[in-house]
Amino acid sequence: MLVGGGHAHVQVLRRWAMDPPPGARLLVVLDQPTAVYSGMVPGLVAGDYPRHALEIDVVPLARRAGAGVILAAATDLDPVRREISLVGRPPLHYDLVSLDVGSTVRGLDLPGVAEHALTTRPIGRFVGALDPALTRLSALKRAPRVVIAGSGAAGVELSFCLDARLGTLGLRPQIVLVAAEATLFEGASRATRRALSRELERSGIEARPGHRVVRVTEDGVFTRSNSASTPNDEQFEPADLVVWATGAAPISFPAQQGTAALPTDAAGFLEVRDTLQTVGFDEVFAVGDCARLASYPWVPRAGVYAVRQGPILWHNLRAQLAGRRLRPYRPQRDFLALLNLGAGRALGSKWGLALAGRPVHRLKDRIDRRFMRRFQVLDPQGSPFPALADLGAMSGGEGPDEEMSCGGCAAKLGAAPLEAALNALPSAPPDESVLLGLAARDDVAATQLDGRVTLHNVDVIRSFCDDPWLVGRVAASNALSDLHAKGGIPRHAQAIIGLPELAPGEARERLFQTLSGLRSVLDPLGVSLLGGHTTIGEDLTVGLSVSGEGPAAADLLRQVGARPGDALLLTQPVGTGVVLAADMQGLARGEWVAAAHAVMQRTNHVAGRLAGEVAAQASTDVTGFGLAGHLLSLLGSGLSVCLERTALPLLPGARALWRAGHRSTAHPANREAFAARVRGASDDDEAWLFDPQTAGGLLLAISENEVEKVLRAFSDAGEPPVGQIGRFVAAKPDSPGSIEILD
Repeated sequence: MLVGGGHAHVQVLRRWAMDPPPGARLLVVLDQPTAVYSGMVPGLVAGDYPRHALEIDVVPLARRAGAGVILAAATDLDPVRREISLVGRPPLHYDLVSLDVGSTVRGLDLPGVAEHALTTRPIGRFVGALDPALTRLSALKRAPRVVIAGSGAAGVELSFCLDARLGTLGLRPQIVLVAAEATLFEGASRATRRALSRELERSGIEARPGHRVVRVTEDGVFTRSNSASTPNDEQFEPADLVVWATGAAPISFPAQQGTAALPTDAAGFLEVRDTLQTVGFDEVFAVGDCARLASYPWVPRAGVYAVRQGPILWHNLRAQLAGRRLRPYRPQRDFLALLNLGAGRALGSKWGLALAGRPVHRLKDRIDRRFMRRFQVLDPQGSPFPALADLGAMSGGEGPDEEMSCGGCAAKLGAAPLEAALNALPSAPPDESVLLGLAARDDVAATQLDGRVTLHNVDVIRSFCDDPWLVGRVAASNALSDLHAKGGIPRHAQAIIGLPELAPGEARERLFQTLSGLRSVLDPLGVSLLGGHTTIGEDLTVGLSVSGEGPAAADLLRQVGARPGDALLLTQPVGTGVVLAADMQGLARGEWVAAAHAVMQRTNHVAGRLAGEVAAQASTDVTGFGLAGHLLSLLGSGLSVCLERTALPLLPGARALWRAGHRSTAHPANREAFAARVRGASDDDEAWLFDPQTAGGLLLAISENEVEKVLRAFSDAGEPPVGQIGRFVAAKPDSPGSIEILD
């Protein structure tokens, strides 16, 4: 298990994709799908790079390595139980783990820092907050004043780069560099310090060494000189922006609350041996800024060390798995340090020498871009970069036509053979207790005994990712959705779980994670999991048999009931089919995958309740047969529907993936079954019409004069935006029961 997507771990992922160790399953735990390369952050500040140039999308890189991805924040590690604790879900067991989770900055507990300062770590948060901060400075009708706390490489680089960036915006900022140390860039060579002093003077940046920030306010900082005679001898520095770039501090992970704690140094960083294993625990590795080498405490927090630990970590992880001898990491005493000075200039230093100028900047740019090309799988539009198109087993080089059977609700029999099989059956024997049965072809079965209506449903999905807890959650949301679409209240469930053949310990873990995912959805909704059944198969499959209370027979929401003039509402965006299909091939950006996972975990509990309260004319949910297939089920005799293509909500990345030619493996069957009843559809329209959805939203037919009331009700209930995507109309004689696409 790799926890974090730092500079060393992305190297492990790349090498794993090229040469995976036999018999090992790899999981990556990420609090964010995208990692930021710290070496290019000053260049972003200076305006040298767009944001995507310094981002490594870890999800498609992990997919190329055949790795499972857990998008959740890790909170603790128990090295005795060998468990990683995560936010909002049960712990994960590991056999071997590596930590590359970075660091934070010192002094965050000082008054006002968290509220008023722009902190440089976490780097992703700093990058996201940078443009809004610059926009605020640009809106000032005077020269902005910026105070930067910290005299290390980060503080010095940011001073130069902010000065350059604000200059390109037509501003002449006043920048003050405040440092608690008596010497700026302490630890650097004399030549480097002299060169930096010249550059600071040249740029007009004011340096205040020997001054410690004691608190931050909305309009500045209070500092105290190291030579101050009394604690109250403070000086106020006004500031329109305070940047907090102090030295590294350990993050809160691991919380060290398990049965044993990992050893740390006096500052709280994890102590590791020369082999990059933590002291006392051979199964726990730690690299980068979160760790300190016990034999080399002088090693500074510089990205170059994390980068050079990558090959050693890769070798030692494989060696530990195979029971071979591990290799020691020997940090070099000197390295080429390159500092961005802004305005296309940089300072390079090594062997006690220092040189500044444009050629040094070009060298730094070339080194940084070369590093990023090794790990950036996709461009901002989601297309593979040629350099990594053939990386790994799920290579994008095979193209979007490569058949890889999709999971989720796409893993079901097509509509045409299903309909043919059902039509071939003889009629079921009469049963007065059945309100909705095989003949009705509605979302659920409904029975009535002694005037009480009970709803029944069975739904099974196949795994769409290597995260059984997530698959369990989505399976629960998907199975409950049909009851919610009828205005029902699910009460009881039984699980149907198919597991691949695994060793007993792994089978137990997979089943535990799956059941925990199911219950994380069922329990808050008051649905009791009564038991279930397991089988052995090729893949993980998860389903539920669900029963619950329905409204009175007369109030039961059905598929048929819409009238001409009724509005058509959709409660969730579509696109899960294409995102999941692309993700299986390592061709979906991490943020797109995270958005798809989030929407699939969203139940229709509130939407179904509101649909019953506002007396929807008809209702169904959108799953494996896609928007077209499920919408057609709402069209009764003499009814058609007009869809507004511009009103349709789509998941992030879905349109880009469709236009690149990606399709779920269930897409062709949906098109074959339903395309004949669609009018005016372009190729773009066909993509979203026939894309199979997993745990999708509800389609609701609402009386025209009730639309605004319904939209307000959803908003007041805290539901995500719900929109009108079309209108039901009387069918034309030449196209009964059809879907017409309108501009």
